[in-house]
Amino acid sequence: MRYFFKFFLILSLTWFSSCQNESVKPNPKAIASPAYFNLSQFISGQVKQLQSAPIAVEKTFVTPPDAPEIKVLRTINWEHELETFTQADINKPALRAAYAITTTPEANGRIKTIYRKRPGYRDAPVEYLEVTTSADKQVVAIKGRHRDDNYLVKSTKDFSLQCEPVNGQNQIISYQISGTQKTVFLRPLEYRIKGIIQ
Repeated sequence: MRYFFKFFLILSLTWFSSCQNESVKPNPKAIASPAYFNLSQFISGQVKQLQSAPIAVEKTFVTPPDAPEIKVLRTINWEHELETFTQADINKPALRAAYAITTTPEANGRIKTIYRKRPGYRDAPVEYLEVTTSADKQVVAIKGRHRDDNYLVKSTKDFSLQCEPVNGQNQIISYQISGTQKTVFLRPLEYRIKGIIQ
């Protein structure tokens, strides 16, 4: 019960914080800028794929100084479970000039692309997004940081996921979310979540 209360509290604070964010005004001069990686579309595809098969998740939830709580979940709402990643999508018209792009070749033909927030875009909540793709352009890993800072909620959230081919399809095999949240009403909350798809 304690696990679900803490998890519900974190989701509630995250939702409230996202509602408090001011919208980023689009830069009309940036219309021709290249689009960024479409994280929302990628996660949407993964949600459909994960929901189409009987999958369990070994989920570890830690809120220091408490001991880790480990649950094996067999009924998962994947849209809610991966909501942190959907919220970190930067491929929006209002953000077309907000991120600098760096691309680096890696071993085995992999490509690492980093989208890092430019100075001056205070209202863009994602500080950076890093996407690693394979030689055949399949997502291998994603990581990033989401930050909210307003008069009621201050939070920092680091997130990552890893993918591998499963039954001929590229699929998320694990994901991690860690962060801190502070509201004017509550003490700072530190948490770590890890999911391993079985």
